[in-house]
Amino acid sequence: MATLETLQSSMLFKSNTTESNKQYGASSEKMAVAYAAFANGGIYHKPMYINKIVFSDGSEKEFSDAGTRAMKETTAYMMTEMMKTVLVYGIGRGAYLPWLPQAGKTGTSNYTDEEIEKYVKNTGYVAPDESFVGYTPKYSMAVWTGYSNRFTPIVGDGFLVAAKVYRSMISYLSEDEQPEDWTMPDGLFRNGEFIFKNSTKNTWNNQTTQQSSQQTQIVENSSTTAESTTTQASSTVGQQPNNAPATDPNQGQAGQAGQPTQPVQPTPQNPQVQQPQQ
Repeated sequence: MATLETLQSSMLFKSNTTESNKQYGASSEKMAVAYAAFANGGIYHKPMYINKIVFSDGSEKEFSDAGTRAMKETTAYMMTEMMKTVLVYGIGRGAYLPWLPQAGKTGTSNYTDEEIEKYVKNTGYVAPDESFVGYTPKYSMAVWTGYSNRFTPIVGDGFLVAAKVYRSMISYLSEDEQPEDWTMPDGLFRNGEFIFKNSTKNTWNNQTTQQSSQQTQIVENSSTTAESTTTQASSTVGQQPNNAPATDPNQGQAGQAGQPTQPVQPTPQNPQVQQPQQ
């Protein structure tokens, strides 16, 4: 059964083998099945190559898997919402289709420093392989790209191949369909671009209101201080006796008799509004 814990570990290791240990990682089939649990609202279905057999006498035998719950429906929905952004803002933009609800994740393996120095001999950005796992409400697909010789690295545009292969195939599979987006399950609510559990609603609203109130109070206090400072400066200027020499701000000394003097203008002070810490 694919759980979030096994997904987190397997995302670090991709390979074209069917073994799932730290040496080889998860196969493309297992990655596709694991991500399908997100699309199915948290239900994991065992992969099956045949769903029905029709015998020569016309009788049929169907095969199906009832599925088991791998995670909460709310968890699956929130994970999907996060992985949607990979295709829109992240490094999986090569798989984006504006008309198709989908989510996904890119992935690479790593070379050790010793492997790069001894075998790869490339100081640029390289990786042993590149993969992309994406899914829609109906399909889940994993694409692995790499070489039979692990020390032949993926470089440059090679990192874009997996997402482009996925995009081409998912476009073909979905071209005659109009799939609807996932429906938010009970227990969640949306606040702007974020999804929250209902249990956090009061905390979020109170925090937002408190921050807004603090910010307003700081702005009001700063405005009052600025107004008071400006008024004080204005009232101080021009209170010299009529026979007192005016000060020339350019010379820094009293002006000479008979020469026009300019009144000193108060320098407005712009208060700095402190933002409350998040």
